[in-house]
Amino acid sequence: MDGQLYNLNYLQEVFQGNDAMVCRILDLFELEVPGYFEEMAVRLAQGQWKELHPLAHKAKSSLGMLGMTDVLQHILYIESVSRGGLAPQDIETRLKAAKAELDLAIGALSADRETLNLVKAARSDAKAKAGLSPGNRRGLKRA
Repeated sequence: MDGQLYNLNYLQEVFQGNDAMVCRILDLFELEVPGYFEEMAVRLAQGQWKELHPLAHKAKSSLGMLGMTDVLQHILYIESVSRGGLAPQDIETRLKAAKAELDLAIGALSADRETLNLVKAARSDAKAKAGLSPGNRRGLKRA
C-alpha cells in the first residue's frame, strides 16, 4: 500500500469543480463497486474464476477515476489472469486484499465527505447569520 487510499483530482478536473457531480459519482461508486467485489467472491467460491474478468473490468474504470491505485493493481491482475484463462494462482489472496483496501478507501472517503459536509454546513450557517443568504448576496454579479 502506498498510503493514499483515493485521489479525486481526476474527477475534480473532469467536472471542473462541480462538487454536486463529484458527489453523485461517489454515490454511484459506493453503490455499485462493492457489489462487483461480492459477485467476484461468489464466482470464485463456485470455481468460476474465469468469469471474474467482466466484473474486474467494470471495477477497473471506477477505481481508476477515484485514484484507488492500490486496489486497482489487484484488480488489473485478477482481470488479466481470469481473462487469459491462466491458472488462478493467487486470485483469492488478491481479491481479499483488494476488498480490504476497497473497504478502507470507502471508509476514508465517507469520513472525508462527512467532514466536508460539516464544513459546508458551518459556512452556510455563517453566511446566513451574516445576512448573505442566496437572495441577499452582496458582491460581484455575473456579467
